[in-house]
Amino acid sequence: RRPRPPRLRPRRPSTSLPTPSRSDPPLGLSDDQRSGLVRTKLAALVRDLTGRPDLATEPVTVGALAATVHEGTAYLLATDPSPAALAGALVWAGAQDAARLVLFADDEPLGAPAVLARMASQFACPVEVRTVAGTSSAPTAPAPLPAVLPAEAAPEAVAAMAVEGLEVVVEQGVVRGELLGLEVARVVRWPAAHGGDDELHLEAGVGRFDRDAVAEVHPDEAPEASLARTVSMVRAARYPGAAGHPMARMARDRWLRVAVCEDPALVGAAELRPVESTVERSSVRDLSPAPALGTDRDGAPVVVVCTAGVDLSLVPVAADVRALHAPGARLVLAAPARDLLPSVARLAGLLVQPAEVVGVPAPWGAA
Repeated sequence: RRPRPPRLRPRRPSTSLPTPSRSDPPLGLSDDQRSGLVRTKLAALVRDLTGRPDLATEPVTVGALAATVHEGTAYLLATDPSPAALAGALVWAGAQDAARLVLFADDEPLGAPAVLARMASQFACPVEVRTVAGTSSAPTAPAPLPAVLPAEAAPEAVAAMAVEGLEVVVEQGVVRGELLGLEVARVVRWPAAHGGDDELHLEAGVGRFDRDAVAEVHPDEAPEASLARTVSMVRAARYPGAAGHPMARMARDRWLRVAVCEDPALVGAAELRPVESTVERSSVRDLSPAPALGTDRDGAPVVVVCTAGVDLSLVPVAADVRALHAPGARLVLAAPARDLLPSVARLAGLLVQPAEVVGVPAPWGAA
């Protein structure tokens, strides 16, 4: 094998939203001081928007958001804009009996407010997303839905994945091989500009860093051999009932998707297949709703979005995914029963086209 070129990190299109990771607070500021600054910023934004410099907004901190309500309108500031922030804002506004929501969002990552505006349009509650610029803000137009990119042809790599019994999943045009929802292989192009051959190569490993480690430790090993060894190690730790092993705790949202695709009757469907989300995970460890598309028992289209654990992003992402793959289709939110919080059902009912919430058995066991 030719030496592997340095890792490249392509930028994500602005019509999709990468799973965010919160940056560390500024050095020298405590959490209370940082929250105070965010509340002060929200007060300034509300005064600028309403033209009421005397308005006493008295913001409060709600998780990572600053929030206040005045005359039936809830105002919230998301310094880390994400689908979860939108969901949290909707839940808080509902608890205040607000008739309208204004969500101020910092433009970092670039284009995030426009994606939130698109997701907000799926809810019946009037939501205005405004992009922050200093102590002022401007209305944000919704971003278009992302394009579904075709996979680059890699028949030999796909065949090698099939030999190991992997599920082949295509997302953002990238071919991945998954074992019970956990990525253990990927097809990667090695660009000539960085020492590669501009060809597609099969790389084995659980996520990017593990793939890099495999390449460093076994630089001359055939990719099929690297894949077989990786799959063997993962299969020994990730199987139904292996609830406590660290390898069994990763990517459980996608593991649940495997289970409902194998037994669609669990969610009232006749057949299902994985499809890509409008939110790209930045790591195999990220919690991110896992969607599937198919038909129900009557032959009508159905979108099923799976999650595990507490993930506030579930409802806005699921509605966004339905808009991408099957507008108007029945939408089902699937999760282990213990993970179905009351807020999920409330948000599902706030959609213009409400979603169903279904509890399903956890394939990894009780833990």
